[in-house]
Amino acid sequence: MHRLTENAARARRILERANAPLPPECEQVIVRELQRTLSAYFELRGEIRVKIERTDALHITVEAVADAAKPFGVFVE
Repeated sequence: MHRLTENAARARRILERANAPLPPECEQVIVRELQRTLSAYFELRGEIRVKIERTDALHITVEAVADAAKPFGVFVE
């Protein structure tokens, strides 16, 4: 039974990788870059989440929570 579970998990990972629009390593690089960029403008709370789906095109969803926007040269009176 354990062998069947391992084979099922392995098959699932292979299918997930085949359907993934980008390799996991590329997705990690994108997440780090977005985290760095958004952190320059916002006081982020926690990690950001990125979802990339392939249909007729790549659909990219970025989700982040921030406590505040950082001031960057714009002053409101």
